[in-house]
Amino acid sequence: MKNLTIIYSVILHGFLGYVWIIFISKLLDLFQLAEKSVWAGVLIGVGTLLFLDMTSRVFESFGKDKKHPTRIAGYISFGLVVLGWLMIFKAK
Repeated sequence: MKNLTIIYSVILHGFLGYVWIIFISKLLDLFQLAEKSVWAGVLIGVGTLLFLDMTSRVFESFGKDKKHPTRIAGYISFGLVVLGWLMIFKAK
C-alpha cells in the first residue's frame, strides 16, 4: 500500500508541476505583450502560493509530517518536472 501512495503522490505532484508551468508560461506571455513585469511578478507569486496551498490540502491524507517519504517523493517529482522544463524547453 505504501508503494501505491508513493506512486500516486509522484503522479499528482508531477501533474501539478506541469499545470504550474502552463500557468507561469501563459502569464509571462500575457504580460510580456503588455510590458507590465511588476504585475506579472505579483501574479506569479500569488499563483505559486496558491499552488503550494493546493498541494498541501490535496495531500493531507499522506500525514502531517513534512519528512514523510510520500511527501518527499511528490516534492521531488514536482521539482523534476519544473527543472526538466527549464533545462529542455527554455534552453531552446
